[in-house]
Amino acid sequence: MTAGKVLRIVLVVVMLLAALAALFQFVYRPWQMNWGATEDEISRSMPGDDIVEDPGFNATRAVTIQAPPEHIWPWLVQIGYGRAGFYSWDILDNANVPSATEILPEYQDLEVGGFVPLSEGAYVEVVEMELNSHLLLVVHPDALFTWSWGLYPLDAQHTRLVSRLRWAVDSWGHRLFLETFEIIMMRKSLLGIQQRAEAMTLAGP
Repeated sequence: MTAGKVLRIVLVVVMLLAALAALFQFVYRPWQMNWGATEDEISRSMPGDDIVEDPGFNATRAVTIQAPPEHIWPWLVQIGYGRAGFYSWDILDNANVPSATEILPEYQDLEVGGFVPLSEGAYVEVVEMELNSHLLLVVHPDALFTWSWGLYPLDAQHTRLVSRLRWAVDSWGHRLFLETFEIIMMRKSLLGIQQRAEAMTLAGP
């Protein structure tokens, strides 16, 4: 193989890598970091924004649910590993135990100061919550991670469910991993809550 041919191959590879990097930075990353969220929702202040002041990972996602807040809230307060699950890919975040498809009364008593398990031995603390309005989960004691949920009614039967993750990620590799793959879990979770809450609303009392 001649030097000229090697150089052409190298140039093609470099151009392909540059194109992939550009697609990730300007197309995929904005889509996944703010999936479903409006500009107003992205810029809106949410509980916990002041805890992680300069997050390496700051993602706001949202979905419209054809249900009032009181039909969505019970699904939020029962989330957790070993509880109702996360309504996402259970094989990845709930030891392959199926997420609940019904309201579990034993997990409806969540309160400020309580803890929600994320996995075996990992927990987040309930720092702030208001019935049918918002839920703020924080990793303690270092407060490197906040997970804020908000319910914003559009009308009597439609609600915007907004999730915001703020993470003090300082590792380039960790940040790249989150920005590439975390949306797979979060999108599934939002759609899982949407499906369950809408089914409950259709079923009626």
